[in-house]
Amino acid sequence: MPLVYGVYAPNAPNLIDPEVFGGVGRETVLALRGLAVDARHRPEAVLVASPHWLSPREFLVEESPAPRQIFDFTGFPPRLREFRYAPPGDPALARALLDEGRARGLPVRGSGAWGLDHGAWAPLLHLLPDANRPTVPLSITSRSPDEHRAWGEAIGAACAASPRRIAFVATGSITHRLDRMELSATARWPEGEALEREVVDLLLARRYDEVARFDPGKWARLAPEGNLAPLFELVGALGPAFVPRRVATGQAFGAAGMTVLEFTPPPGPAAGQPERARSP
Repeated sequence: MPLVYGVYAPNAPNLIDPEVFGGVGRETVLALRGLAVDARHRPEAVLVASPHWLSPREFLVEESPAPRQIFDFTGFPPRLREFRYAPPGDPALARALLDEGRARGLPVRGSGAWGLDHGAWAPLLHLLPDANRPTVPLSITSRSPDEHRAWGEAIGAACAASPRRIAFVATGSITHRLDRMELSATARWPEGEALEREVVDLLLARRYDEVARFDPGKWARLAPEGNLAPLFELVGALGPAFVPRRVATGQAFGAAGMTVLEFTPPPGPAAGQPERARSP
């Protein structure tokens, strides 16, 4: 069955509990919860690509039946470490992804050494709060956007061979200028907001090649998290037919973009729905 849903969401620690940060991120959390992913799309398994899991050259897939929760942040209020998100893993799905990647000659390898870093679980905490769907974490690499899209295409093909409904969550911020961070609820960076709109407009138009070749000077000023590698994996896996929609936008602390994009399939059998019987 083809993938049934995709979403690109920010993963900043303030999203774990915005109230600890004076409410910064509250609107983003409400937008993530408002997507009602479980009710609308009924995923039976989840893939999640986080920019925090960076492997040097190989694309890694977490094979653990119980991925550990990783608190990969420091200097934030202790309350953030009280949140628990521990879905089961899915070794069989992980193996299917690896088999497809290897069949295509891609540099892929299984791993049991990682888990769910906060780049993965901070948005999942609101997208699928029950934490009961088998979840497979995916790494990014230093390879090109085209290579991440090729790996995404292999992921999409492996999912299409599965009978289950699978959703793909990619995370990160289009603007990720932590050197500009101001711990103020009113901090803004207008230039960054304008540049991020340029990238988002290209994504909404499905002009992914142009995003991959975005103006280098502007790209450097935005410093997108993980060079948007999780997003390139996502769009490769979903294919060109999925329709992107801007769910939310904004900025946190004048440094991190809060854009949320969801990707839904066209109506009909491609969306993973049974085809209606036709009258003779």
